[in-house]
Amino acid sequence: MKIAIYNLTTTTKAGGVESFTLGMAAALAKRGHTVDIYGGRGDIADMPPGVGVFTYPYLNRGSVPNFGSRFKKLVERLSLSLFALVPMIRARYDIIYIHKPYDLPAALLASAVSGAHVVFNSHGTEFFPCYRFMVARLYRFFSCSLYNAFDVERYTGIRPVVLYNGIDTDRFRPLPKSTQLIERHSLKDALVLISICRLVGWKGLQYAIAALAHIDKSLSVKYFIGGEGPYEKHLRQLADELNISERVVFLGRLPSAEIPAYYCTAHAALYPSVADETFGISIAEAMSCGVPVVATNVGGIPEVVAENTGILIPPKDDLAIARAIDTLLLDEPARQRLGANAADGLSTISTGV
Repeated sequence: MKIAIYNLTTTTKAGGVESFTLGMAAALAKRGHTVDIYGGRGDIADMPPGVGVFTYPYLNRGSVPNFGSRFKKLVERLSLSLFALVPMIRARYDIIYIHKPYDLPAALLASAVSGAHVVFNSHGTEFFPCYRFMVARLYRFFSCSLYNAFDVERYTGIRPVVLYNGIDTDRFRPLPKSTQLIERHSLKDALVLISICRLVGWKGLQYAIAALAHIDKSLSVKYFIGGEGPYEKHLRQLADELNISERVVFLGRLPSAEIPAYYCTAHAALYPSVADETFGISIAEAMSCGVPVVATNVGGIPEVVAENTGILIPPKDDLAIARAIDTLLLDEPARQRLGANAADGLSTISTGV
């Protein structure tokens, strides 16, 4: 089968959906399918082997007039289709696989001309006019969580089939702590916390940083923050204001090959999102490495962090984060039990279809 994975940000950003699309592309290629990724022209070069990659110019949303974030995203996505649509139609794919609602117009137009089937895997609920009309014309309609599926059903009357996001459990698995990372960051006696995600406000990392000011003062703690984004400056300023900057290490964008080692060196992972995330791929990756997580009880996150695999807390509550951190760092048996349960609970998740 010949498959096009059409998603602008797969080749321009690092994030959960991007990780998922790359994993899906690799898994499909391993099964003998011809897989091509269509994305925006960017600097993400870490592409899976055996997968074709085609990138095109697009109008960055930062240059779009501010008539609302949804308008900016829609224009950004449509601008890519001006360059990518004709080559994708000419390639005559069997399946066009999309992950963002703003790609529905381009994918359905390509389908009408080329005969390709459109598969939409919903990761959010950014509805817009004609969304109901468009999803009714899909070949297959999936959702990454029950939470997301119910939201879609309330808006459209159609319930997508729930297909939880997958992760590569061959890569993300419990491993010995990395002596290289311990030496690189002088972590011999440190207890390590970690978050790897896009640095945007709704990820809630400001509450994780604030929590460091409340945790047990006897603990030698390092908090690693991996990723890039517009909120990084604010997070750095907050750490300075709270006089805890020596505890917070900004790692920047990490090579994908190094991410499992960072997780396996950590004692706990923090994902205190304040938005209704539909899944939480980074959460699943940390758990699959045997790392207990502290995450918020919002959106689809409780579908990932099952009972006895981590600690769920209310959003925007730095004191609750601090109490959860103290629990995990001061009670080693509890930490190990939760981490083992987390890895076991995700052992059957993969990016295969």
